[in-house]
Amino acid sequence: MIAIVVALGTNESYGGLQEHLPVPMLPLADKPFIQHVVEYLANNEVRRFHFILSHLPEKIEDALGDGARWGCNFQYHLLPADADPFRFAGNIAAAQDATAVLANAECLPHFDLQGTLPGTIIVHGGNWTRWAVLSPTDFNLPNLDSHRRMEAEPFLSIESGTEFLRSQRDALELRFPGLLIAGRQADPGVWIARNVVLHPTAKVTAPVYVGENSRIGRGAVIGPSAVIGQNCIIDEHTIVVDSMVAAGTYVGEGLELNAVIVDRNRLLNTRLETTLLASEAFLLGSLTGRTTGREMYRLLSMAIALVLLLLLWPLVVLAGLFLMVAKPGSVGSKRVLSIPADDDPGAWREAEFLSFDNRSGANSSGGRADQFFKHLLPGLIAVLQGKLFLVGVQPRSKEAVLALPSDWRSLYLNTKAGVITEASVMFGGDPSEDELYTAEAVYSATESIGHDLRLLALWFSKLITGFPKSEVDPVAEDLN
Repeated sequence: MIAIVVALGTNESYGGLQEHLPVPMLPLADKPFIQHVVEYLANNEVRRFHFILSHLPEKIEDALGDGARWGCNFQYHLLPADADPFRFAGNIAAAQDATAVLANAECLPHFDLQGTLPGTIIVHGGNWTRWAVLSPTDFNLPNLDSHRRMEAEPFLSIESGTEFLRSQRDALELRFPGLLIAGRQADPGVWIARNVVLHPTAKVTAPVYVGENSRIGRGAVIGPSAVIGQNCIIDEHTIVVDSMVAAGTYVGEGLELNAVIVDRNRLLNTRLETTLLASEAFLLGSLTGRTTGREMYRLLSMAIALVLLLLLWPLVVLAGLFLMVAKPGSVGSKRVLSIPADDDPGAWREAEFLSFDNRSGANSSGGRADQFFKHLLPGLIAVLQGKLFLVGVQPRSKEAVLALPSDWRSLYLNTKAGVITEASVMFGGDPSEDELYTAEAVYSATESIGHDLRLLALWFSKLITGFPKSEVDPVAEDLN
């Protein structure tokens, strides 16, 4: 027996939530829903799987792999845009010449798989669940009315937001036999994964699941029927009831979430069936694995910038006045993308700060005068304002980031923008495009407070000994 799992990935009920995640990848308790489907079938001795994918297929492939961890063999098929998934599944069954479990990756019915005869469809409440046990010839029928029907109970589903939240409660209350949930039960129905920080004044009411590395703030109320994914922060006095908060989400202070699904800055109200995109990061936002370290370094950057500005503020004023006279239009404000940022351009925010080089898309030249007067001095003000870090990748406008190749844009969005860059230390102020990509790829992989401090020391060393020379050093010419 083989399994043919239809996981097309789109469902209009979820609106914008599905833009960066296929629907079967939505988490039920501690893992993606499609993984529960796989484990249920594997526990019923199914070993060969064929997945029919369409929307963001790479996300499902990356999550499930080749099936070896379940002792199974997985094959993936990309559905053509205009193809019928049922006919496509029939072609797979015919090619394999085997009885197949047709499975819908958005629901999970409980039934006796081994005791079910071919030619049986699985229903719940009289409606076909899009699960069936079929022989290769059964797929050729124009409809399934003539098939025997088997009622399934219990039944988990994510086919709508309301069904999703109901299924979360059923899963946490262990109403579905054999469902595997990681973590320990601190109290009956309260699942706490490892490295969770739970403030003593927070109130938790079963059933609740809190994923690993998450933090629940002072006075927060979690549950009943609440799931908090891994690496989340629920801020002070926030209430989460009958809701799911996806991994890597920040939920701001004093919010009340009831019957909603939240994924970073997107919120689905299951009662109104509407999706909201929150533009303010202090309400809802995205967290990365480096958030804590970056915030510590932001404070360190601001402290260093303050000390340098106290020492150098006369030079900042003089350089600004000189450039306003010698290079009209060079002094002004510059708008750049605030990073780290979500991969959805609709959620991007910008920062604006003082610039002594207001040319569109310009990067500073490699000479010492240019690096110091046009780049470092105004950059210190932006660091003190919290708009840049002292060390990071090159600040870019939204348009410039959108123009980057997809792999470059992906690593860029997960780093931080700084006044001093790996590229300026390695190649001077005017690196080629290949040099710039190499430097930013290296920085993305090695970013840490220690690495930033080493780059800072190297930059000041080269300020004394000289940066790699660019062809033109216009500020040096102006200042000499």
